[in-house]
Amino acid sequence: MKTRFDPITAWLAVASLACLVVLSGCGPQDGTLPAANQQVKTNTPVAAAAPPVVSFHLGEVRHIETLTERSKPTGVGAVAGGVLGGVVGHQVGDGNGQKAATVVGAVGGAVLGNKIERDRAEKVVGYRIEVRMDNGDVRQFQRTELGGLSVGRRVRIDGDSLTPA
Repeated sequence: MKTRFDPITAWLAVASLACLVVLSGCGPQDGTLPAANQQVKTNTPVAAAAPPVVSFHLGEVRHIETLTERSKPTGVGAVAGGVLGGVVGHQVGDGNGQKAATVVGAVGGAVLGNKIERDRAEKVVGYRIEVRMDNGDVRQFQRTELGGLSVGRRVRIDGDSLTPA
């Protein structure tokens, strides 16, 4: 199977490559900082910056996965879809073509009706929340409700309790 040449994608690739080439030429090539960013050395002592405080009980929500459950289809969707597809297919053509269209419409309608019923029966049963702790650890929690949590939100962890910070 041949893939079609997409001129927009090709243009974006060429433009990205050109930007990369231009940006790679910016700044010194020997690994030193540019003169404007270099600090002037003085003999006066400078206090070292305090390291950031790392809490083992704080973190940031990195990912939320929705946990769903599908109930078993009853077959009503397949039957209703099959009947409707058969009726629509019967409207096409005449003779053997009409019979074939009726059968194809009934089968297609049954498959589509079953899929629609199955998708509508899907319900959310909970959430898996991934948190990156301030100390670098990654923890996962399962909850039935989000309780105001969203990706990027800071959270406080106390045992298995997860609350917005």
